[in-house]
Amino acid sequence: MVALWVIFGVTLLLLVWQVGQTAVSVRGKSAPLPLETAITTEQQTAQALALADARVQELTNSQRTEVFGVRRMGQQFTAASAACATAVCFQVEIYSFDKNATVTAVIDTSAGVVRDVLYQPNMQPGINQRLANRALQLALNDPGVIEELGFRPAQADMAPVAAGLRGSSCDQGHLCAGPTFRVGNRILWAVVDLTTETIAGLRWTTVSGDGRTVPYAPEGGFCPAPGSANRDGWALSYETTGTDGLRVYNVTYQGRTVLTSASLPEWHVDYNGQYLYPGFFDVTGCGGSGGGYPIPPFGETEVRDLLEGSTVVGFEVVQDFRMEMWGAACNYRYGQHYQFFADGRFRVVVGAYGRGCGDDPALQQPVYRPVVRLDIAVDGDANDNFAVWDGDQWRVQTNETYRTPYESPGFGPHQLNAANAGWWVMDAGGAGYYIEPGVGLFNDGGLGDNPFLYITLHKPEEGDTDL
Repeated sequence: MVALWVIFGVTLLLLVWQVGQTAVSVRGKSAPLPLETAITTEQQTAQALALADARVQELTNSQRTEVFGVRRMGQQFTAASAACATAVCFQVEIYSFDKNATVTAVIDTSAGVVRDVLYQPNMQPGINQRLANRALQLALNDPGVIEELGFRPAQADMAPVAAGLRGSSCDQGHLCAGPTFRVGNRILWAVVDLTTETIAGLRWTTVSGDGRTVPYAPEGGFCPAPGSANRDGWALSYETTGTDGLRVYNVTYQGRTVLTSASLPEWHVDYNGQYLYPGFFDVTGCGGSGGGYPIPPFGETEVRDLLEGSTVVGFEVVQDFRMEMWGAACNYRYGQHYQFFADGRFRVVVGAYGRGCGDDPALQQPVYRPVVRLDIAVDGDANDNFAVWDGDQWRVQTNETYRTPYESPGFGPHQLNAANAGWWVMDAGGAGYYIEPGVGLFNDGGLGDNPFLYITLHKPEEGDTDL
């Protein structure tokens, strides 16, 4: 294998802490529908360049397509768009309803050129304001919603976020979003299929009473300053992305490359009680005029001492993300910690602090799974391999594969050796890193991981840009 992405879908139990204008349905089959919302002159330029590009047109012609977002890029770009390291670049996200695919164009507005075009099948960017308004309009006027609530709602309690519902059309490659309506301690999710413009399903969840809230209203456009750290043998850069949370990149230890990049593209929120059917999806980040409703950063990124008792053993890079009324039901808080030890170890730590939309202690608790993407580079990107402990020995994987936390012939459950390691990333010489899951050994309140693990070859369209 040449370069590896390692993707973790880690199971975390939720930690409970005590509209505009009417939209017109889009049915066009020619050029993608551009954004209707106000965007800057530079964003308009980026959008126009993307829609005029022959590669974009080839991938979108004769389909129902729409621009979902035009976001300013940081240091997350493909090799073909390396000029974006110093140029002003934008990421234009175009969704095909017909193909359930995203076309992402990287636009260098400084030079007035399209640097790269990526085709991303089965990927859905965050919805734009027009579609959020449409989802809300469909839900507010749906007879089923009115019947369930017992009245005609005038507004939703939470804006439509990406959603899925087991057994619905959302499982069939349709774009879905779920506005919510609260009645007492019950919340109705109206899952809207935006591909067909119908209601895919309705689901009630129950919440306990609101706790103490912490109001938070970030200034418009706030995004933590990017930065770097150089200490304890480590050197790295960090940035808060549009929708991939806190990202660290170009990570080295004692001069040797360890990580090309690590980020958190998505949270899967399971109210269905089934591993394979996450109910709703959250993202964290600054947004940057992209689509969707990312949960915003709370304060600046911090670099803190990492302690064992009173002894400093390294440092961590930390970012908090909160909704504006954290503490109330359906107002979320997430945290990311990248920990780097002076002895060369590193650890990726994430936490979900609630409050969810279904956290009644008398009912099954929702499960939050962060999707963590690690581009591990052992002394450089080339010639890395991945091995799995099979209970007796290390077995090098020769194809893209996955591992499950439950019994699945050939794929699970996980096996750990005497040192608690289940996986090994190494270069051709055998040097590398063992990967050790949390099983309550870190004394930080963690209850243990039940990770899904996906091992893939590096592909630019699978994470070189903001997902």
